[in-house]
Amino acid sequence: MDFDEEDEGFAQPTYELEPSKEEKFMPHKVKQLVQSVMDSKLKDMVYDDAKVKDMSVELSRDVKDKIKEFGYTRYKIIVQTVMGQVKDQGAYVTSRCLWDHQKDNYASWWFKNDSLFCVCMVFGIYLE
Repeated sequence: MDFDEEDEGFAQPTYELEPSKEEKFMPHKVKQLVQSVMDSKLKDMVYDDAKVKDMSVELSRDVKDKIKEFGYTRYKIIVQTVMGQVKDQGAYVTSRCLWDHQKDNYASWWFKNDSLFCVCMVFGIYLE
């Protein structure tokens, strides 16, 4: 198989083992973005079983699409959103990752109003 530079389906190796300073995943920027998206979408929302699945998917998609604008071209971006109804119960959301702490990172934000809560976690995993 010939690898033609014009083929858009194949990425050429860069041999970059470290992200540049401008390309490094910035949790504080991602956190601000997640907060902005969640506040705008959820501030007036009332919990509804029929809508919560679609809203969770929409939030994850919107956050991921906006993060792509930051130019993290060598990062795999993973967005996880958990939503639930506020009924005087407890909820724990945890995650564990096996990664390189110098290149990979995460950001998270939570939102709560009178009827629902939402936790959004964004993981940036550097691809060498």
